[in-house]
Amino acid sequence: MNLKITLITGFALTFSTIYQAQTTELQVKAKDWISKNSNKIGTTSNDHFDFRSSRKSQSGETLRFQQTINGVPVYEGDIAIHFNKQGDITYATEVSVSKKLKQIDTTPSYSKENAFEKAKAAAHITGEITHQENDLYVFLTNEGETKLVHRVIINSYETPGDWEVMVDAHSGEVIRVQDIANYHHDDNRKKKPKQKPAEMKAAGTAYIFDPDPLSRAHVSYGGDYVDNNDATNASLDAARSLVALPDITFSNGVYSLKSKYVQVADFESPSTGLFTQASPDFLFNRNDQGFEAVNAFYHLDRSMAYINETLGINCKSTLNNGILLFDPHGLSGDDNSHFIPSSQRLAFGEGCVDDAEDADVVLHEFGHAIHYWITGLKSSSSQGLGEGSGDYWAMSYSRSLNQWASNEPQYNWMFSWDGHNECWNGRITNYTKKYPSGLTGTIHTDGQIWATALMRIYNRIGKEKTDRIFLEGLSMTNSSSNQQTAAIAVRQAAIDMVGTYGFTCGDVATITEEFVTSGYTLPAYQCTILAVSDVSKNSVSVYPNPVTEKLTVSMEFKKAEIAEIYSLDGRKISEQSINDNNNVINVSGLNKGVYLLKIKGTDMVQKFIKN
Repeated sequence: MNLKITLITGFALTFSTIYQAQTTELQVKAKDWISKNSNKIGTTSNDHFDFRSSRKSQSGETLRFQQTINGVPVYEGDIAIHFNKQGDITYATEVSVSKKLKQIDTTPSYSKENAFEKAKAAAHITGEITHQENDLYVFLTNEGETKLVHRVIINSYETPGDWEVMVDAHSGEVIRVQDIANYHHDDNRKKKPKQKPAEMKAAGTAYIFDPDPLSRAHVSYGGDYVDNNDATNASLDAARSLVALPDITFSNGVYSLKSKYVQVADFESPSTGLFTQASPDFLFNRNDQGFEAVNAFYHLDRSMAYINETLGINCKSTLNNGILLFDPHGLSGDDNSHFIPSSQRLAFGEGCVDDAEDADVVLHEFGHAIHYWITGLKSSSSQGLGEGSGDYWAMSYSRSLNQWASNEPQYNWMFSWDGHNECWNGRITNYTKKYPSGLTGTIHTDGQIWATALMRIYNRIGKEKTDRIFLEGLSMTNSSSNQQTAAIAVRQAAIDMVGTYGFTCGDVATITEEFVTSGYTLPAYQCTILAVSDVSKNSVSVYPNPVTEKLTVSMEFKKAEIAEIYSLDGRKISEQSINDNNNVINVSGLNKGVYLLKIKGTDMVQKFIKN
């Protein structure tokens, strides 16, 4: 698509939401656009799309629609339409399956109960079932046949993975069996609630690897710095970092690794426990099983806090009251890790270097969770987009620690402790292949093109801006998006945020240059910022910032306005009427932290820090 955009500076609300709603003006505009642009997005004029959700974010609003036939959803038949803050459509995804579908009987004749048993046998599921789904879909097979299927999802304690089985809803034939969990590298894997006691928030400390012992000590793998069957020594102990755990839980006399974002769990074998203890100080060595638990907990909790609080982007699990569950010792002990989309959980394997000892592995898998949460879809593996996105998120953090110089090989190494050794080769973010000629058809290899492009952008415009466009851009994609379409979406996010969060037209030019260098084809764009006089009526500032007692709101008042203060998780703290003669808000009663001031009924928002 060749869309021209005129940009107006202003402030966007810094927390985002995904919600179902009644028909809105944007829904009508989006459906009209879909109808008129069927050739561009791969649909037909007869296709039916139901509104599914809307996500307001820092770059605008993304509406998602699900293709249905006689009320039955089409597998991977979703479409995303993105509006900028001015209400213009700036990005839309394609639907790859639509024109290949045929009309079929959508009334099942094979029961879902029988389909579940058939699926369980086909995937060789053993042990306790920990999660299951069974839904009806219209499915396009690899042979191009349109089938009505029971899509069965099964997780079990003894059979690692997120097993998706397509069972023909008419014949009972098993059409496809695959593990849709997202793994951090290719492998040859071996195949009544009680009353809860009262919980209190607490703080503690922990020893962790930040991000790994080799990077912290600035050494290569070898000598004292080898896995050695999980044994520790003085050198590896010295490579630990002592960190604060600002949010753990105290209940019934014990401390546990549970925060408002993350919680340790045991849902895959082997069973190693939940590592509760009488002390808030989780001070383990790497040969203790508790070390992997607290290391993964720390990195997951801090990464979620960074997204939700520092960046102000709502990105949480939609299950378990918004808390991400992770098993530090799963996959039956195999040397791999995965994100499980259906239950939105993470599990980390063992073997050679334990995966949860390396923050690169932890944050790579968390990258798959991010991808799922901001789209509401299982993260795409098309052309390695999901794998490259996980690599980027991990590298974005580890490079920010400035432990390796840019001329050292480890500067670009992914999985510096878990890989690049006798266990496996790891991956890199200075991959020389370009898109699309460099694609190999192997998702973990091809993802390096995407991660490399993002890290070059990171080096030029910085971590926070790149993280922001990465998250905002991915939120516009759909289940069939690939690296090419994601690159367009990421740049569009930057275009739509010019004038906010420090984005400039120069940043858009840099992003364009680096993506084109990587081989992606980007459409023409126009980046125009209107004069300050044209947008002054839409601007607001606050001072002093940080503030201790009194916050002054500076803006052009035409009438009395309502100033609302929100926490970064979207909870309204207070509101007050302000005008030309009364534009000071007393914030002395707020706890220390970061807040948002919003002018009610407008898009005017400003972040401030309370000391």
